[in-house]
Amino acid sequence: MSSTRPRLTRRALLAGTAVGLIGLAAPAAAARKRATAETQARGAAETTPLPVPPLVEITPGTVHDLVAEPGTHAFLKDRPVAVAGYGGGYMGPALKLKRGETARIRLVNRLDRPTNLHWHGLLVEGRFDGGAVPLIAPGESWETPLAVDQPATTLWYHAHVPGHAARDLHDGLAGLLVVEDEIAATLGLPSTWGVDDLPLVLQDRDFDEAGRPVLPPPEVSLRHGFRGRTPIVNGVAGAVARVPERLVRLRLLNASSARTWRLAFEDRRAFHLIATDAGFLDVPVELTFLPLAPGERAEILVDFAVGAVALVTEPDPHEFRLGHAVTVVPDVLTGPTGVLAFETIRADGPAPTRPKTLATLPTLPRSTLGMPRRRFELRVRPGIEVATGVAGHDHAARATVVDAEPGPSVGAPVGGVDPVALGPPPRLTINGKRFAAGRVDEQVRLGATEIWEIVTPDMAHPFHLSGAHFRVLSEDGDRPKLWNAGLKDTVLVENSAELLVTFTERADPAAPFVYRCQMLEHEDGGMMGTFTVT
Repeated sequence: MSSTRPRLTRRALLAGTAVGLIGLAAPAAAARKRATAETQARGAAETTPLPVPPLVEITPGTVHDLVAEPGTHAFLKDRPVAVAGYGGGYMGPALKLKRGETARIRLVNRLDRPTNLHWHGLLVEGRFDGGAVPLIAPGESWETPLAVDQPATTLWYHAHVPGHAARDLHDGLAGLLVVEDEIAATLGLPSTWGVDDLPLVLQDRDFDEAGRPVLPPPEVSLRHGFRGRTPIVNGVAGAVARVPERLVRLRLLNASSARTWRLAFEDRRAFHLIATDAGFLDVPVELTFLPLAPGERAEILVDFAVGAVALVTEPDPHEFRLGHAVTVVPDVLTGPTGVLAFETIRADGPAPTRPKTLATLPTLPRSTLGMPRRRFELRVRPGIEVATGVAGHDHAARATVVDAEPGPSVGAPVGGVDPVALGPPPRLTINGKRFAAGRVDEQVRLGATEIWEIVTPDMAHPFHLSGAHFRVLSEDGDRPKLWNAGLKDTVLVENSAELLVTFTERADPAAPFVYRCQMLEHEDGGMMGTFTVT
């Protein structure tokens, strides 16, 4: 388990923000009326409609081509720039799969570099997943069958080339996966895609004067990850979503490199969490605040019958712990920041209602005694120069300050310090090892249920494993947070967490599954391992 020394944990940071949000709330009716007026005024002035990715249903007997290729896209209004994606634009379509069917998808590589596809959260064999292999050369293609056998949920797909994940996602090589089943069809949830069933892919960027997104050099963002100053939703900054004056379902995906979105509505209205990464909860959970770490998904129900309101995020400060010294690293955002504005339109047809029950979750064991256990320690350690005492503690202190303020230009001085002068990069490991292609780190028995203990002594990490789902049994020795109570494949580990993992899919040494930090800069720096299931 992690150290018990006193420190300001991320749990405390989150709790403090939640209290702050509640404390800022005005009487509900007045706040909603004011927020509605403000949102409508902004919408009239800006009017950048929220783009909605097309929903493509993959039917049995057909092969759907996902073409990875260069394209153009305007993140900022009327300023198109070069990007990469699937189909000539930024990102790709939302692919709809049905439980009990087999979808066939062919990745076609028209980029100038190798690529692959990881089906994030989809339960398929390792040879069909592309977590670390295969790499598809330019001009080549890769066809894979996806036999879908899991509950309805919101997943995603993205390129996963070791060492290049941050760049590929920054360029746009990602998209949504939607799994449907018979249970989902009986719940009466909002289900008209792009109207009352709205996908929201959350990212953050810094832009140059031409409107191009700029990724800082690795030496600036490797330790803490990149956090941009401008939120974008479905690839657009300053967007407005038009929704009917009734219950609306929002499918949220955090596709940022490092930012944990700390979401609330501007008027502090309540909403209901109905699903997490791998499917529905048993019952809706009422919240006013929802943190969403990189790679995580959530589905929420929001009532817009009481008027429109903006979705906002609080800043994302985080700890960095070096020995007994604890530093709270500030975010580039300094206060509540608008993520997405909403406008309401007249609702047609019968209004959906919030169901009282959703799905039946697997029963948790009364005791985990005797279950196989594995321990994974994620570390961010000083580089060689610091470890030998050449740079000393001054380097670590300066790195913390510099990394907290990533600059918008590649190679530009940051926080008054040239990033090139920061010294050696930190060493990023899991159980003392950096990722190595061809090496198998863990071997798991097919059908096994195990306890995976994740420990993060230096800072919080979003932990993801492919090919399996899990339940969070504990966080920092306490009960799981409300938003971590369902089936998961990614979880933010502040200090320690116990996960109950069931392995139902095969993976051999030629195409193993991966476990990793979902902060993409950490993954690229080597914080990733592999495991087989046989």
